[in-house]
Amino acid sequence: MLTTSVRADDEVEEYMTDPELIYEKYEKQVDLVIDGGYGQNVASTIVDCSTGEIDIIRQGIGILE
Repeated sequence: MLTTSVRADDEVEEYMTDPELIYEKYEKQVDLVIDGGYGQNVASTIVDCSTGEIDIIRQGIGILE
């Protein structure tokens, strides 16, 4: 799953946040890209729910309740 932004392989610090550019780059690798508008170039929160427990991997922009 790719969401909010995608770090391009050849970019060190920049993230792709334009849904159209993300689609163009990954259209052959993913089944669906949902255009939610431009993202921000700020880290997002990463939450792991794979074990049945909620584990915050990285706290980013936004408030978790």
